[in-house]
Amino acid sequence: MAYSFLRIKIGNGDDTFFWWDPWTPFGSLIHYLGQDGPSRLGIPLFSTVSELISEDGWSLPAARTENQVELLAFISTIHPLSMSDQPKWLIDGSVQKTFSSKKTWTVIREARHMVSWFSQVWNKARIPKHAFTVWLFVLNRNPTLDRLRRWGCDVEQMCFLCGMENESRNHLFFLCTYSKAVWVATVDRLLSYTPPFDWDDILQWLPTANPDKVFSLALLQGWQACVYEIWLERNRRYHNGITLSPRRIFSKVLSVVRNKAQSLDLQFPYRASLSPCWARPSSFQFQPP
Repeated sequence: MAYSFLRIKIGNGDDTFFWWDPWTPFGSLIHYLGQDGPSRLGIPLFSTVSELISEDGWSLPAARTENQVELLAFISTIHPLSMSDQPKWLIDGSVQKTFSSKKTWTVIREARHMVSWFSQVWNKARIPKHAFTVWLFVLNRNPTLDRLRRWGCDVEQMCFLCGMENESRNHLFFLCTYSKAVWVATVDRLLSYTPPFDWDDILQWLPTANPDKVFSLALLQGWQACVYEIWLERNRRYHNGITLSPRRIFSKVLSVVRNKAQSLDLQFPYRASLSPCWARPSSFQFQPP
């Protein structure tokens, strides 16, 4: 795959193999002309380009196939120099001064239409591990108990958080009474009304929940933090048998979003601050256990 980006600019030809290195737009010539190319042209398999350059120019045999004609036509445009050969990295035919993984990935990836939930997951205020977890849940790829059961695993499906219904993505976020309490407490810091609890409804609601861009980013932060911390709590109970209350999970959510907001304020002081969004007092009261 890298061969399609790599090109060697011929200088004196000492460092470039005629058959193996990508010094022409046709890539490796052993693949372009075939395994019988060396015998047809009479050029040894491990010859360097410099061995085909004489004082009078290129010393090449006559072309016998269409591919050989195209190759010789290109070679005739190259004028050997005294300097060393230079490797170049090309993207869309343009020589790159520095390597960019972003540009390279854009070229080789399979482009698809942007999904409707892109901005909810990969927003500017995201915490990477939170966004990655949410992305997997949007695709419904995380191993919830209902999925494990469909895979043939012999597991109980009862939710570890509330113990009242079977576990699934939509139940965990946020139809479960445990996670619902965390979600409502988080939203209450930003909005004065009750949010939706169904997963699909939340995805549609998030972009329009608040017209203020700063509060909207804070809401996305809180949503992702809730998903991450609730999934973490579920795994603590499943693997370690450790149980935390909804109030403790909410405290963790609030702490991490405040820290992220403060770090963004320091990193981008010219942008509107996210920190005041999370300073709003809460009117939500957790129910006693």
